[in-house]
Amino acid sequence: MKRSLRFVLLAGVMTFTSCTDWLSIAPENDLIREKFWTKTADVEGALAAAYDALREASLQSLIFGELRADLVEFTGTNFTDYAKIAASNISPTNGVISWNNYYTAINLANTLMHYDDEVFEKDQTFTPELKDAIEAEARFIRSMAFFYLVRLWKDVPLVVEASVSDTSNLFVGKSSEKEVLHFIINDLLAARDMAYSTEFSGTDYFYGRANKYSIMALLADVYLWDQQYEKCIQYCDEIINSGLYGLEPTETFFNIYYPGNSPVESIIEIQYDDDLEGQENPIYYNMISFSGGNQVNMVAKNINMFMLREDLRMFQGKGAVWKYQGKDALGLIPRIITERDANWILYRYADILLMKAEASIELNRFKDANELIAETLLRAGMPYVEESDKELLRQALLDERGREFLFEGKRWFDLLRAAKRNNFENKQIIINMILSGADIKQQAVLRTRVYDTLSYYLPIPEHELIYNQNLKQNPYYDR
Repeated sequence: MKRSLRFVLLAGVMTFTSCTDWLSIAPENDLIREKFWTKTADVEGALAAAYDALREASLQSLIFGELRADLVEFTGTNFTDYAKIAASNISPTNGVISWNNYYTAINLANTLMHYDDEVFEKDQTFTPELKDAIEAEARFIRSMAFFYLVRLWKDVPLVVEASVSDTSNLFVGKSSEKEVLHFIINDLLAARDMAYSTEFSGTDYFYGRANKYSIMALLADVYLWDQQYEKCIQYCDEIINSGLYGLEPTETFFNIYYPGNSPVESIIEIQYDDDLEGQENPIYYNMISFSGGNQVNMVAKNINMFMLREDLRMFQGKGAVWKYQGKDALGLIPRIITERDANWILYRYADILLMKAEASIELNRFKDANELIAETLLRAGMPYVEESDKELLRQALLDERGREFLFEGKRWFDLLRAAKRNNFENKQIIINMILSGADIKQQAVLRTRVYDTLSYYLPIPEHELIYNQNLKQNPYYDR
C-alpha cells in the first residue's frame, strides 16, 4: 500500500500522446506540480493514468475471478503461488496476494479530483461540463477498484483523500464491507448525474471510457452484491430501455471478443492495442501462448456437467480460451502474434440481462427470470426449459452465467454472491465446490476450514500489516 500511495505523485507527470492513442501515456520528467496542473490536457493525462492503473489490475482481476472457483485451473510454473490459493493453502506471506494495483488506481483518481479545481481556475477551456464528466470517470475507476477489493478482502481501507503531501494519512485502518459498499453507491450515484451519455457514440471512446451507462452497470452489480434487488433491476432497466444496447446476434457473436468493442453489446472494456508499444494484454505473456503450451486449462469434467458441445460458446470444441486466441466462433482462424490485444471486458449487455434475472429470482418474479435467462441461451443456439422452483431457477442462473462468462473473471464472484445471500444461508455452495476439488486426505483437513465464511476472503498481506499498524488481519488468518 505504501508503494501505491507514493505512486499517485506521478499523476502530475503523465499526458496524452494523441486523441487516438489516448491510453498511451508518456512521462514528462521535467514537469513539477506547479507547472503541471494548469490546463485541460493535464487533467486528461491524469485520467489516462488512472485508466492505465486499472488496466494494470486486469490480469490479477481475471485470475482472482476464477482461481478459487470450479471451471478454470492455472497449471503453469508462473502460477505456482496462485495454485496454492486455489488449493485453499492461503498465507499472508504469499507474494501474489497484493492489493497494490487497485489502490494505485484509487489514489490516481483521488489525486485527479484533488487538483482539477486548480485547473478549473486557470484554464477556461476546462468547462464545468468537462470537469464533471472527467470526475465521473474518476469516480467510476475508484468505485470499480473498491468493488474488487471488498469482494476479495471484504473489509478494506477506505482511502478517499489524495496522498499528495507528507501530511497525508498513509496509515488508514479498515472499513467494513458495508461502509465501503455504501461509499461506492453514493460515489456512483453522483457520477451518474455528472457523466457523458452518448457524446462519444460510434467511437472506441464510447466503449473504453466510463459514461452514464457503464456507471449504471456497475451500480446494478453493486446493488446485486448488496442484496438491494429492486435497485439492481432499476438500473438494469435503465440500460435495457435506453435502446443503445442489445445482444450481439448469433451470426456475429464473436465480435464480442474479436475485434472487440461490439457496437451492439459492449458497455465498457479496458482497451488494448498491439500496434501501440506496451499495450498487449498480459494474458498472452502469462497464460496463453500462440505456439501451444497454455498455462491455463478449462476443467472439462465440471464444464461438461452443464454445457453441451453444441453450445456456440464452446467454439467447436476449442473452449473458452479461444475468446483470447481466436478470431471466429467456429474455432478456425487464430489470432496472430501481433494481435495480443483482446480487451478486458468489464460489462456487456448479457451481464445486464443476467443480473436482472438474478435479482428477479430473489424477488420471486420467476417469469421475468426465465425469459431473461432464455435470451442468452437462445443466442448461443441452445434451448431453455423454464423452471418454477426457486432453487432450480437459482441453479439455472448460475449455470448460465458460468456458460456465458466462462474465463471472463466472474465465476468466483458469482458463486460467492450466491453463497453469502441472507447471511451465508447458502454457504454449502462454496463448501461443496472446494471439497469436491480436493482428494480424500485434503477433504478431512479442509472440511473444518471451509465452514468459516471468512476463509472465502483473502488475508491482508503481511508486509502491509508491518507497515501500517492500524490494519488488522482477517480474523480467519489469525487463528
